[in-house]
Amino acid sequence: MRLRSLLLRWLLVPTLALWAVAVVFGYLRSLEQAHEAYDRTLLGAAMVLAERIAADGDELVADVPHAALEMLRTDAHDRVYYRVADWPGTRHVTGYPELAPPQEPPGDEPVVYDAEVRGEPVRVAALRSIVVTPQGPRPLLVLVAETMEARRQLTRRLAVDSAVVQLLLIVAAAALITLGVRLGLAPLRRLRDEVRDRSPNDLTPIETHGVPREVAPLIEAINLHTQRQRELGELQARFVANASHQLKTPLTVLRAQIDHALRQQSQEDTQAVLRQISDATASTQRLVTQLLSLARSEASRDDPRQRTDLAATARDVCMDLVILARQQGVDLGYDGEEGPVPVTSDPVLLREAVANLVHNAIAYTPRGGAVTVRVEAEGVVARIDVDDTGPGIPAPDRAQVLERFYRRPGSGGSGSGLGLSIVLDICQRHGAWLHLLDGPDGRGLRARMEWPAA
Repeated sequence: MRLRSLLLRWLLVPTLALWAVAVVFGYLRSLEQAHEAYDRTLLGAAMVLAERIAADGDELVADVPHAALEMLRTDAHDRVYYRVADWPGTRHVTGYPELAPPQEPPGDEPVVYDAEVRGEPVRVAALRSIVVTPQGPRPLLVLVAETMEARRQLTRRLAVDSAVVQLLLIVAAAALITLGVRLGLAPLRRLRDEVRDRSPNDLTPIETHGVPREVAPLIEAINLHTQRQRELGELQARFVANASHQLKTPLTVLRAQIDHALRQQSQEDTQAVLRQISDATASTQRLVTQLLSLARSEASRDDPRQRTDLAATARDVCMDLVILARQQGVDLGYDGEEGPVPVTSDPVLLREAVANLVHNAIAYTPRGGAVTVRVEAEGVVARIDVDDTGPGIPAPDRAQVLERFYRRPGSGGSGSGLGLSIVLDICQRHGAWLHLLDGPDGRGLRARMEWPAA
């Protein structure tokens, strides 16, 4: 549904409904005004008739003047009825006896009421009059009635004239409202044209200058969504570039080693090359796993988090990597809280961060060394330390090793330079902190993650 049509509908439909209500009230008001105008004439005719009643001996004579009836003459050809009766209307004197008196006889003031004569609705004026007879004053009831066709015609004419004027005003208002809505929506049309003419790769923010203030929050929300899409696109492009760059070299090495194995003549030489291929494959597998972890952490900016036990996660990671530690000749142990240490996080990313720290420690610890994982809760902070007895990282290099794909010259091992950067990225997603410190007794490295406790 178009916004202009919706606005016009909400503006004009209630206006037309109010116009219909105004027509009804206008008709009732016009009828009331018609009654007020014609009732005065009707009362005037009754007064003239009352003045022309006289006593002729014991009889009453009602000389109905032509002027009294002429007062009631209209173009609508209304019929006029009159009646004179003894007070309070029980004894008929002259006129139309079927003209019924009011339910309550009038006092000093005349009354006007509705009645029926010969099955036709009429408007009746009734007043009390006194005639002096030889027997003394004689109270009379004087009634004058007329049909209501003239009143109806006047009411319809007034109501129709008023309704037509109001309708013309509504039509004029509708035209002005339509023009106003069109002019008011012009900035939105310009905004539509601007967005439509953009290239698919143009994700720059939309300018809010010149748009209605009520629309500005919508544009700001669209700009925020566009910014998120732009960041997501940049992350995806960077991931693809990183993955293609990092996978190209190990795949080339694997292909060369396979070709070399195919050229070997003796089984011993072939076995030696196959062992190299196995090591390269394991390294490539680890690289692919880390790249997937990196992609998962980058895409989880808005993922819902939940209450996760840091201690249980650390123990599970140690159980998973204990076989790798034995193969490397490294003593892997857990020394920390046995009870739950809750943090608010994505459980999958939390496990990935802990696994990367422990795996890095095992990879860079020489045979006979030890890796210790320790979890503790201190106040509002949950902390995990991964200590190793490896060569450590000099303090000046600790910031640089957190960059992606950076490996210190001469550091040994077969890492890809992604482990610590993945941990840092996950920490930043969850508002946690990553610190690289000297190991226990000044040997090796202590990798510490601190999480706000749940």
